[in-house]
Amino acid sequence: MRVIIVDDEITSSQVLDKLIQHYLPDLQVIAICNKPMDAVEKISNLNPDLVFMDIELPGMTGFDILEKVNPISFNIIFTTAHSQYGIKAIQFSAIDYLLKPINIDELRTAVARSSKLLSGNQSLERIKILLENIQLLQTNDPFNRIALPTNDGLKFVYTNDIVRCMSSNNYTHIFLRGGEKILISKTLKDVENVFSAHTFCRVHNSHLVNTTYIKKFIKSDINMVVMSDGTEVEVSRRKKDELLKILNL
Repeated sequence: MRVIIVDDEITSSQVLDKLIQHYLPDLQVIAICNKPMDAVEKISNLNPDLVFMDIELPGMTGFDILEKVNPISFNIIFTTAHSQYGIKAIQFSAIDYLLKPINIDELRTAVARSSKLLSGNQSLERIKILLENIQLLQTNDPFNRIALPTNDGLKFVYTNDIVRCMSSNNYTHIFLRGGEKILISKTLKDVENVFSAHTFCRVHNSHLVNTTYIKKFIKSDINMVVMSDGTEVEVSRRKKDELLKILNL
């Protein structure tokens, strides 16, 4: 697999290069770019299979570089020192990333996942979602779309179409407006971590709901919410006050 490293920090790029040489000999680093326009040129001319892309570069972001490279026929692993909130934009897009300083086990895992992905339209769609979510991140708006990992690949949905999410061991059932149900290979905790706390609430160990679609709150020995799809979802005692606060009740 032919690899290009893009990172304005010379030391960081050299460390990653040495990790690849030592632990991933099947990868061939064909270029290291410390300047954005050099990265645009090298990626366009050398046709890599995989690019390690730093998010923040002087005068240009990794996303700006990708917008100048057409077509994108390679896989991407972002390297970043971003805050956890910034990482949410990447998680929402189902794009691999590595936190600096890079851990060798995480590097191996990211490369293994990347080698199984098909380059092309799916990668383009993930990057498009990422660009959208980064723009929303800058204006403190909720994210628009999420990439859901299913057995058939990635399913792209608008977050405001998600009515509720139900845990099923290490999987989660996603229920959409209109009645569609999607099973994804993520735990409910994973899903909760990337949703907006202002819109979604974990009302029970097994349920995360989009508060926009709550039609009724039923107060009784067992508190319940009735969703727009007619489903009654139990609200645990310890989550009751949090939910009522979100609902302004």
